[in-house]
Amino acid sequence: MINRIKNHFSFEREFVPLEAVRVLPEFYKEMMGAGGIFLKGYDTDIRVKFKGERADGTHIWELQTIPETIDQIFTIQTTPSFHVEVDYELVNQKDNLLLGKLIDKRQTYTTRSEVRNEKVRDNAVVSNFLISNTNIDFSKLTGVSSQVILTDIHRNLLKDYPQSKVIFSSNAPNSEEVELLKENKKPFFITSTETMESLDSDEVFDLKKYFEDEFILDDKVQEYKRKKIASFVCYPIFIQIKEMYFFAFLTLESEKVNLPLEVLSAYKEVERTFQERIMDSNTHILDVKQNVLNVSRGGLALEVTNPEIVKSLKIKPSFTLDVNFKLQAPIRMVLELRHMEEVNDFYIVGSRIVGVSGDKKAKDIYHSLIDFFS
Repeated sequence: MINRIKNHFSFEREFVPLEAVRVLPEFYKEMMGAGGIFLKGYDTDIRVKFKGERADGTHIWELQTIPETIDQIFTIQTTPSFHVEVDYELVNQKDNLLLGKLIDKRQTYTTRSEVRNEKVRDNAVVSNFLISNTNIDFSKLTGVSSQVILTDIHRNLLKDYPQSKVIFSSNAPNSEEVELLKENKKPFFITSTETMESLDSDEVFDLKKYFEDEFILDDKVQEYKRKKIASFVCYPIFIQIKEMYFFAFLTLESEKVNLPLEVLSAYKEVERTFQERIMDSNTHILDVKQNVLNVSRGGLALEVTNPEIVKSLKIKPSFTLDVNFKLQAPIRMVLELRHMEEVNDFYIVGSRIVGVSGDKKAKDIYHSLIDFFS
């Protein structure tokens, strides 16, 4: 039986409109003779054949195997040197033939460059999951203890930036700037309030454009002049569990123009450390074993049957575990969730390796084991 995969988490690929392929029929014929074309979203690879284009522009597809259901909107995919997805609206189905009206076509240049080793499936398991608690009291997480943690981390900056401040959301002023921090989740880095020029970076929000669009630019320039602020940085801090909760912001104001760029890097480090400590204080070890589906140098795919692991990954999409190859010492790894799909009575959890703990040679050992069991 071929079943529809239920997607619970997916790290979004960055797609662009499909432009490299202008004539789809020719492209489809080429790909059928190469890597193949597949119907997306099922627990078994369903190879499809392009059977032609009708006068009204609809396309005819032949399925190699027939799943239980076909969605009204179906997607075919193929991966030459780039990944391609094409969406269709189902017009008609007769046995293993689909008639579809093209809706959208897109591509991405971010593709898997490493070979997956599936021969480790019976030779490796994972265990000792360090995962997020599933019964976190969100109101406590955003309370005084978290304020103490952030204040303590920020204190290390004061030697280099004594004017830097932490403003918690409960004490934040009611201003356009604070609302924009909440809404856009991007910092401000104003190099000069006289011109309201921002740091030239996609990472920061362009306050000048917003103030111009709202017809308040001149008023804001005068406001900063009265306050003797020549340049400033505001960096939002969110607690990222279940939802993005605006917790506080870091700010540094100067009577001189052109604050050092290093301030932004320092605030990024505060944010990273804060989030790390928040999560570490709300994790526990779950001593269960789960099967490994495949591995590569950059990641692992797991067969997860434990419901607590699934719940925790929906709260915090990162975790730590031991990878246990047969007759080998366990290798401790930090992983980041890339996708999680429900298939029948288990979940496929795809993850990216963020770090390897312990022995400095642990990563080399892991790579050699992949090669050994291939």
